[in-house]
Amino acid sequence: MKKLGFAAVVALVLCACVPQRSTGPVGAVRDIGKAIPSSSAEESQFSCVRQSTLPVKSSKLYQNYYGTILTTDTGWLRTPGRNYRWGIANSKPLSLAHFGAYVKPSGKYGRFKADVSIDEAIKADMVFTFRAESYNGSVLRNLVIQPGETKTVDIDIAGVNKLFIGADLRINHDTAQKIIIGEPEFYNCR
Repeated sequence: MKKLGFAAVVALVLCACVPQRSTGPVGAVRDIGKAIPSSSAEESQFSCVRQSTLPVKSSKLYQNYYGTILTTDTGWLRTPGRNYRWGIANSKPLSLAHFGAYVKPSGKYGRFKADVSIDEAIKADMVFTFRAESYNGSVLRNLVIQPGETKTVDIDIAGVNKLFIGADLRINHDTAQKIIIGEPEFYNCR
C-alpha cells in the first residue's frame, strides 16, 4: 500500500513538471508552466510563466503603416540563422522609406514578443521604435539592430490597444532587401 501511495505522489510530481498545452478560441494557445528566458540585459532579466499567447497571424491583428506585409511565406521569412513560420516583412526592397506596421493587442495582453532581423546588405544600424497607440505615441522601446543581426524584443504592452513598430531607412542604409519581424505574438503572464 505504501508503494502504491509513493507511486501516485511521484506520478503527480512528474505531471506537474511537464508543460501542458491546450488551444482556445481563435487559435489562442495556452502554455501552462513554461518559463520564458530573458533575451537581453535590456529586458531587465524579465521572465514569467506564460499563461496564454496569441500569434499575430491574422489580418485582424495587423495593419500596414508603410512598406510591410503580414506573411506566412517561409521563403521570404528565411534568415541565415532561422526560418520563421509567420511574420511581418517588407513587401519589396526599400530605400529612403519608412518600415512601419501596427499590431493590435486590443488591451487584452500584457506583453509582446518577436524577433527583429535585418539583412546584412544594409550598410548601417537601424533603430526600431515600438510605440503605444500610434506612429507618434509614447515610446515603449527602441531597439538597435546591426546589419545581418537578429534580436528578440519582449516588451510590456499592458493596456495598449495598438502597438506601432517602425524604422526609417535613410541614405546611409542603402537598400533593405529583407526586414523581418519574426513570429510576433502577444502573451499574458500569471
